[in-house]
Amino acid sequence: MVELQGYQRYIYRCTPAKVNPLIAHTTTIMKLRHIFRFPGMLAISALIAGMAAGVTSCKEDDETISGEPYFYIEGAEDCVVHMDVKGLAQDKWAFGAGDHYVVRSNCPWKIIPVDGEMPEWMKIYPLEGNGEGILRFYAVSNPMAQIRSAEFRVIINGIEMDRHLVLSQNPSGPVLTLTADNLMLQQSGSFSDVIVTANYDWEVVPDQTATWLSVERNENKLTIGTDEPNHSGAERTATVIIRGTGENATITTPITVTQLDAIFFDDFGWCFTPMNTTADFCDEPNLDAVVCWGDQNLRIDKWIDPVKSANPGWTGVRGTKNKSAGPYTYSRHNYILFGTSNKCAGNICSPAIASIEGAINATVSWSMAGFTSAKNAKEKGNEFWVSILGPGRITEVTANGSSTAEIVTGLCAIPYNSTGNTPEGKAGVHDIDLTEAARFYIGKDGYFDVDTDPTGLEVWKNPESMFSMKVDGMTAETRIVFIACDADNLTMETGEGWDVREGNSKYKSNRKLFDNFKVVEN
Repeated sequence: MVELQGYQRYIYRCTPAKVNPLIAHTTTIMKLRHIFRFPGMLAISALIAGMAAGVTSCKEDDETISGEPYFYIEGAEDCVVHMDVKGLAQDKWAFGAGDHYVVRSNCPWKIIPVDGEMPEWMKIYPLEGNGEGILRFYAVSNPMAQIRSAEFRVIINGIEMDRHLVLSQNPSGPVLTLTADNLMLQQSGSFSDVIVTANYDWEVVPDQTATWLSVERNENKLTIGTDEPNHSGAERTATVIIRGTGENATITTPITVTQLDAIFFDDFGWCFTPMNTTADFCDEPNLDAVVCWGDQNLRIDKWIDPVKSANPGWTGVRGTKNKSAGPYTYSRHNYILFGTSNKCAGNICSPAIASIEGAINATVSWSMAGFTSAKNAKEKGNEFWVSILGPGRITEVTANGSSTAEIVTGLCAIPYNSTGNTPEGKAGVHDIDLTEAARFYIGKDGYFDVDTDPTGLEVWKNPESMFSMKVDGMTAETRIVFIACDADNLTMETGEGWDVREGNSKYKSNRKLFDNFKVVEN
């Protein structure tokens, strides 16, 4: 019987010699592959030298071994154990899990990490034993585009072998993700940051034709933009290329940069989610239930100072019917989330544009995407309302694909509390009726898709998430109001006001994702 640390295996009966096993013990064993072994010593000087240095070989050996201690791991080709790239999460490194390898040995043995400590990404159990047994190898998924490995010293019968045992894990394919691949810059000039996450080395290739564009790299963060106003009378576009190096030099990822010919644009690049309650930035975009580790949503009345100071003037209000509720409007990573999962509605009001002189006719456009859970379940509540606070008249609305839009001006009066319209969301009173309004429905393809768009970038390019309306008579006092609830809850007939706590009568929830607000003079 032999004991393997942690448990006992009755696999192989070993009868060790009572004299020096390097000289006297003789036994015949089965065909061995990849054996750590000692050759027999014929002289005392050779014995001393062998004990001082030790010899190991890894080859096929079909012979009778005469009294030699041996250590053999079945399936370890050339003393290398190969692990799959997918690996196994550490919380699943149970005793019965991992890759199992049979140990053949007739003596005590130890496996010791060459660097002194076990690498965090893998584990071997047990690290020592006596005779035969089972070794278990564990490794987490390898995110890198290169093979990774760990080496271990092998001690047989107290003597270290001159060849190491190697655990090697296959690489992942080349992967590169961006926090944004389509940047919109202000007409007056602005800058945006893009975080690059890759498992291979890369370089930036600027657009040589766009002399107006600046690109700066700080480790994995790119700052892209311009301080030059766009007076061309039209949008101007450039392309920045992220290109792999070395064996990945053929892999390229474009970033499209457009400087708008618009009087106002906001892509909410100033809007982020702190990882905890501090101002740490979160660089993991995702539109499902988890945006980053820590606080996933930050309600507008709880925005931290860096967000408040960067906010150009967006505000949210509590309901006029239930002043103690809400406002259920949240910052996420570079976009706004309306509503909650339990019928609470969200709302937001755009900044007034001080640069407008007199009254103008303008086109207001934005992106509004449907909410999808982490399990890719689309929420049925797809209705939202847009109205005007201050001067202006809605003359035309536009939606794409299966999304729809209709003007309801003259058919409604939405109770609103303009005096409570502050970032802190202080309760106001019903002091105005919004009569210029339009109703929109998001189409079936205007939703974020967890499976096909895991980084949350493509949803904003989908035509069914893009909406617009023409506003005549817009002034420096005009603001645009977005309300993510259905018509039944606006209580327009009674004038009692709308309740953000019960934002939907038709559906359980009506969450929306809001981004890319733009105003262009017609």
